[in-house]
Amino acid sequence: MRTRPLDVALVDPHIDGRPQLDEIRALLARYPSVPIVLYMMALTPEALHSTLTLARHGITNVILRGFDDEPKRLIQLLESVPAHGLSDALLRTISPRFDDAPPLLRGTLKQLFSSPHAFRSVGDLAHAAGMTRRNLDRWLETHDLASARMLLLGARIARAIYYMQDPGCLLDDISKKLGYESPRLFARQVRAATGVMPSVLRETAEPEKFMEMLAARLCRRGGVEE
Repeated sequence: MRTRPLDVALVDPHIDGRPQLDEIRALLARYPSVPIVLYMMALTPEALHSTLTLARHGITNVILRGFDDEPKRLIQLLESVPAHGLSDALLRTISPRFDDAPPLLRGTLKQLFSSPHAFRSVGDLAHAAGMTRRNLDRWLETHDLASARMLLLGARIARAIYYMQDPGCLLDDISKKLGYESPRLFARQVRAATGVMPSVLRETAEPEKFMEMLAARLCRRGGVEE
């Protein structure tokens, strides 16, 4: 959870034969951005007690072994768990600008905001969209969107602010989760996009207002270069 991007954590609360409620509550307190799904091995009185106890802490998604864990059903359940609320909100704001994009490009832009760590460069983004970098930027410009470089940076910053809400995430951890080669590069890009260093951003950012500002920057031509 510290160094890898996770969409959801599937947790057995009795993995060593005893309830691990304190450990799960501590995990939830340190990494609230990662939704937890309970994976119950059996429907016993002790398991029901654990489920009810953790439900009071906001963990309400439960999978029962032998009933909900058929592969297709399991994938559907895990994909239905809300994740990355800030990135999702940002995507909803700007996605009307690329509703008429070619299917491959539209899917790539959506993936950018759901998994920004998957794209290490603008070249990766253009390749995934089946376009040259020049054609990608040209398409974005005609649709009043920021450059591909700025979209990539915006997706990373949105996710960084999401991770910054986790007390258990150090800034160095966040840079690794986003795929940066060094914390220094991460800090430089955060400052280029926001005007402040990551430590200041973590203390002062109001996530919802910041997402509105970031959306406004992405829905116009131009952008911040490295």
